[in-house]
This record gives sequence, structure tokens and C-alpha cells, in this order.
Amino acid sequence: MSNAALSTIARNRPNLTRFRLCIIDPQAPDYITLEPLDVGFGAIVEHCKDLKRLSLSGLLTDRMFEYIGNHAKKLEMLSLAFAGDSDLGLHHVLSGCKSLRKLEIRDCPFGDKALLANAAKLETMRSLWMSSCQVSYGACKLLGQKMPSLNVEVIDEREPPDSRPDELPVEKLYIYRTVAGPRLDMPGFVWTMEKNSKLRLS
Repeated sequence: MSNAALSTIARNRPNLTRFRLCIIDPQAPDYITLEPLDVGFGAIVEHCKDLKRLSLSGLLTDRMFEYIGNHAKKLEMLSLAFAGDSDLGLHHVLSGCKSLRKLEIRDCPFGDKALLANAAKLETMRSLWMSSCQVSYGACKLLGQKMPSLNVEVIDEREPPDSRPDELPVEKLYIYRTVAGPRLDMPGFVWTMEKNSKLRLS
């Protein structure tokens, strides 16, 4: 795949509402220029004004997420993996995508700063799933304390999260809105961060 090809799709199919591109190599660049695919995917979100669902793959930097935050105003669902350079990428998405309802992230260098800075945005979303990222256990506890209207669940099948220092990353994080409070049907490897900072175990 190349930036030129993605730009051609964007110019000729501006009425797209869903776009998914699966590249087998998760960090493959533009095969012609060897540059990141930021410009091509940027053209997709810029020209396809009614885009609601987007799944990304390939070599992507924080520049791509700036495109998303600036242009994808109707985007409701975003799925991404092995992308971005820093917390800034996640910040662009959460602060810019006003219609975002569902966000799925895997193996990206996103951590505490962007998540906590945009905590209020999570209340307007249906769910956020993060796995193999850089979100610390301490940040999960803090988010659970600050946002009682959210269920903040830490999922770790290796060891209980409270057996490690607060600064170490969690394996998986699932956040969703609730009106009923923490659920009681979790398996043994799921922990809910509650506003009193205690853990609820199943």
C-alpha cells in the first residue's frame, strides 16, 4: 500500500462511511517511498467527511492521529494497533473526535498522561479498550477514583495487579459507562477500580 493509492481512494470515494485496511506487516511503510502512511490515511479522514468507522494498520506516527483529531468529526469507532509515537497521538484523538463512541487500542505507546487529561471525554463514549500499552496500574486506580460514572476494569491473567508497583503497566484496560455501578460477574482475573480506591474481586 502507498500514500498515493490511499489519497486516490479518498479523492474518488469521499462518501465512504467505513474504511478498514488490513496490512499483514503491522508496521509496513509506504512500499514506494518507505515513508509512514500518515499522508494517505490523513487524506481518508480529510476527504471522507462522513466517516464513522475506521480501522488503521501500517506504519503510522502521531501525525496521523493529529489528522484524525482535526478532521474526523463524525468518527464513532476507531480501531488501531502498533501505531503512534507517544501520548500525543491518543490526546489528539480523545480531544478532537467529538463523536467518538468506541475506541480499541493494541500495542501502542499510549500511557497515563493522555488518558487522565481526557478523562471527561470517556464519559461521552461507550467504551475504551487498551491492551499492551503503557497505562500504569496507578493511573487506573486514579481514574476509578476521579470518574465514578465509569467502570474501570484491569484485566491481567498473569498476576493480580495490586501485587506490582503502581508505575508498572497493566496488561489490559477496559473502560465503559455505567449507571448501575461495578458489575459483580467478573472472572477472577478482572479487577474493578472503584472510587474508594479499593479493589472489587469476583
